[in-house]
Amino acid sequence: MIRLKILPLFLSAILVFFVGCDIVVEGEQEAQPTSSPEIEILPYPVIINDVVIDSQPRSIVSLSPALTEIVFELGAGERLIGLCSYCDFPRDTALIPDVGGSARPDIDRIIELKPDLLLTSTPIAPNHLFAMEQHGIKTLLIGAPNDLEEFKRIYEGLGLVLEGLFTGAQLGEEQFSVILKACQNADVVNIGKFIYITEDFKIAANGTLEHAVFSCFGENAAQGLEGYVTAGELLELNPDIILLNNKYTVNDLSDNELFSSLRAVEDKNLIYIENIYFERPTSRIVTLIEKMISDFKRS
Repeated sequence: MIRLKILPLFLSAILVFFVGCDIVVEGEQEAQPTSSPEIEILPYPVIINDVVIDSQPRSIVSLSPALTEIVFELGAGERLIGLCSYCDFPRDTALIPDVGGSARPDIDRIIELKPDLLLTSTPIAPNHLFAMEQHGIKTLLIGAPNDLEEFKRIYEGLGLVLEGLFTGAQLGEEQFSVILKACQNADVVNIGKFIYITEDFKIAANGTLEHAVFSCFGENAAQGLEGYVTAGELLELNPDIILLNNKYTVNDLSDNELFSSLRAVEDKNLIYIENIYFERPTSRIVTLIEKMISDFKRS
């Protein structure tokens, strides 16, 4: 989750308010107006997740495929000078140097590239953090979102990092509005009571991005639970339809003792979902939402 601190803008606004006031003391001659020094309000620093960004980062290394995509979406792809091995979208990522896997990055290579900022969605080992700090490289950890509000804050936070106080948050909000609008449009169809089966046959319940997105279409039978739960906790709910990670098939469910008795499995009432939209949450999720709307309108 992103925590934003925008103290410089607030403090500057207070200074402008007081500097702009003329003070007259009763019984004394009115003071002659004097020229007040102009207060320059700067777009930086901003504080994101307790990391102080002092100035606009001109060179960035990203260890997160999702954050990489969002940087491109926000129009700053040309600032990326190094990417993890899994960053393969958009097409321009193929031209950017590889710095190893997201879990085990090549720290020496990152230091050699001398970026202003390193973006990651998973924690970096303390000794690696220290080494990069010694070389003036700041590391910003932005975890995956668990709901639409956190999803929005990622866009706004990265907007602030890339463009500063005046236009950054607005830039992120405008880009995220495409996702929000798609979710709002999803209410034109109703898929009924559903469950979403993701990796390791886990069910996405409340507090997951999958729940937030698919609940725009219907009622999540697992909404009373939290996080990713085991199938055994849901057998009595018997959903009308199953949304299924496309790495699985109906035969996988039929052969599974916990799922085989569900009516939706017996009736083969399934929708297959490409899980990459949730592994790498970006505005590409709009494609999934629009496809589901189109498929249900035709059915």
